[in-house]
Amino acid sequence: MRFAQRDGLKNVLSVGHTNSWEDANPATQTSELNSQDILQAWRDFESSFFAGALLCPKVPFRQLLDRSGYEIDVHLKAGVSPSVAMRRMTVVSPYPHWHYFDAYGQNKLKAVYRGNGIPLPWGNMRKVNDPCQHWAVFRRLSEPLAHSSAQISILNVNDEPRIYCCESVNMTDPAGNNRVLCAGIDLNPAIDAQGGNSRAIAEELKSLCVDKGGSATIPRSIQKEFTTIAKILNINWIERGLENQARVICSRGAVCPRKPSCYQQCSEYDVFRSNEV
Repeated sequence: MRFAQRDGLKNVLSVGHTNSWEDANPATQTSELNSQDILQAWRDFESSFFAGALLCPKVPFRQLLDRSGYEIDVHLKAGVSPSVAMRRMTVVSPYPHWHYFDAYGQNKLKAVYRGNGIPLPWGNMRKVNDPCQHWAVFRRLSEPLAHSSAQISILNVNDEPRIYCCESVNMTDPAGNNRVLCAGIDLNPAIDAQGGNSRAIAEELKSLCVDKGGSATIPRSIQKEFTTIAKILNINWIERGLENQARVICSRGAVCPRKPSCYQQCSEYDVFRSNEV
């Protein structure tokens, strides 16, 4: 019990920059993601998993999600935090292709889940100077909103375009730092399961977005396909994502598929500085 209390205390103090245990030695602070950061992220991931299993039993919580259409505000009905509810969604849903990010900023990961194998926008836990700023998690960090928002994205994974839809929400930690929770799914398996051709749809949507400078309104034929998937999976925010333009995203700016590239005329230093603003 004593160890658990000590462990919990450290977890709270390490949330933000103010009064953080990391401030004890400011000379050693760096923007690099070191082994301690990774260990902290993994510990918090395990803690969120345990909290979800304890507070949100699988069958009752799945029934609640089904009645609520997987809305983020389901956490109010369950009496848990948004992070616990969103992390638990990835486990209790019968659809296995989920991802979840809990981020405090560039290279500041509190918890990560990649059940659908989506590449990390942070360069797979390595510092990068050109992270793609079109990921929903980065956009919400730089442009906080008072409500949740949905985004449909196209990302190349192993030279194959994949379609993702995510719901993101801004939070504020006890130290006043902006925090973003993001839960999303890979739509390709769901499209294929219904007899569709996810590769062809993803290629069409990607080409359309690239031709339009990186984002474009989703055609009605594809909207109809996604609406069907939303109804089958009973996830409301897939349909809300159709109200916004689809966006091409990348694992890092060096492989940006947009024309012109977002980083074509930017030095790595300028890109890095712009990400800090």
